[in-house]
Amino acid sequence: MIIKSLAIREWQYILRNKRLFLIMCVMPTVYILLFGYMYIDHTVNNISTVVLDYSNTGISRSIIQSFDDSDRFDVKGYVHSEEEIREAMGKREYVAALILPGDLEQNLKKGTSSEVLVVVNGSNMLFSNSVMSSANEIISTISAGISTKMVGSKQGISAEAAMGESLPLSFRTKIWYNPTFNYTNFLLLGLMATAIQQMVFLYVAVSFCREKELNLFGSLLKEYKPYQLVAGKIAAYLLINLLSANLVLSVCIFIYKIPFRGSLLALELLYATFIIAISGLGIFLSLICKSELEATQLSMLVAVPSFLFSGFTWPSSSMHGIAKILNIILPLTYLVNDVRNIALLGIGLKDMYGSILVLMGMAAVFLPVSTWLIKKQAKNNSENKTGLI
Repeated sequence: MIIKSLAIREWQYILRNKRLFLIMCVMPTVYILLFGYMYIDHTVNNISTVVLDYSNTGISRSIIQSFDDSDRFDVKGYVHSEEEIREAMGKREYVAALILPGDLEQNLKKGTSSEVLVVVNGSNMLFSNSVMSSANEIISTISAGISTKMVGSKQGISAEAAMGESLPLSFRTKIWYNPTFNYTNFLLLGLMATAIQQMVFLYVAVSFCREKELNLFGSLLKEYKPYQLVAGKIAAYLLINLLSANLVLSVCIFIYKIPFRGSLLALELLYATFIIAISGLGIFLSLICKSELEATQLSMLVAVPSFLFSGFTWPSSSMHGIAKILNIILPLTYLVNDVRNIALLGIGLKDMYGSILVLMGMAAVFLPVSTWLIKKQAKNNSENKTGLI
C-alpha cells in the first residue's frame, strides 16, 4: 500500500506538471515520427553529379542520360578535365563524377571491354555507398543490353544465349578524401561537433536561471547593464569552449589519426561563430525559463534531434518537408558538416562564408532579444519592489 500511495502521488505530480507530462509521454512519439519521416525514402537520392565525357558519342550520351534518368543521380554539369572535377568537388559543388573514356565506342564496336570511371566524395559514406551500388546497377543494365544486341547480331544466336556472354561495359570507382572507407573519419568529427554543442548549450541554458535561484540576478542588474551581462556570459563560455573544442580536435588528429587538410584559421572562426550563436540561444532559453530544471529540459528538446537533422547522419539534400525545415533552422547544421569538410576535403574560409553568415545571423537575433528580456525583467523587478514599498 505504501508503494501504491507513493506511485499515485508521483502520478498526480506528473499530471499536474504539463511540461513534464509532455516530455515523458508525447515527445518520444514526436521524435520517432520525425526521424521515421526523415528516412522515409530509404535511399539517398538526387546526388549532384558532374560528367567528364572524353568520348562524346551516341553511346556515351546514352550512358549519361541513364544516370540522369535515375532517381539516385542528378547530372548538373560537364567539365573538361579531372582537375576541374577535383576543384569542384572540393568546393562541394558535386558529390560524384562520371568519367567516360575516349575509346569507349571504338572498344565496344571491336567487341572489347570498356571501363567507365565513377568518382565519389568519400567523406560522407552514405553518398559513397549509394553511388557505388546505383552506378553498378545502371552500368550492368546498359552492358547487358549492349551485349545482347552485339552478340546476337554477330553470331545469330538468341537473346537468352547472348546474355550469357561476358558483359562489354564495366565500371570502376575512385574514392576521394576517404579512400579506405574509414568509419572513424566519417563518424568521429561529427560526434566532436555534437559534443561541443551539448556542452555549450547545456551550461549556457542554465546560466541566468542559476543566478535567479541563488537570488543574485537583482544584484547583477544593479552592477551591470543588460548588454554587459550578455557579453560577459558569451565571453566566458566562448573562451572555455574554444579551448575544449581544440583539445577534442587534437585527440581526433593525433590519437585517432584523422587527416586534417584544411585551414585551422577557418575552423577556429567557424567554432567561434557557432559557440556565440548557440550561446545566444542558450541565454534566451535561460531567460524565459523559471528554473534550471526547466531550462535543461528545453535545451535537451532542442539538442536531441540536432544530431540527426543536422545532415550529419542523413544528407540534407535527401530531406523533405518538416525535416528540411528543421535542418535549416538548427545551428548544428552549419557546424557539423563543415568541420568534416575542412578536415577531409581541405576547404578554406571562402567555402564557409555561407555557414558563418547564417550563424552570425542567428547570433544577431538571439543576443539583442536576450538583452531586451534582461531589461524587461529588470524593469519588472524594480516595479515589484516599488509596489512592496
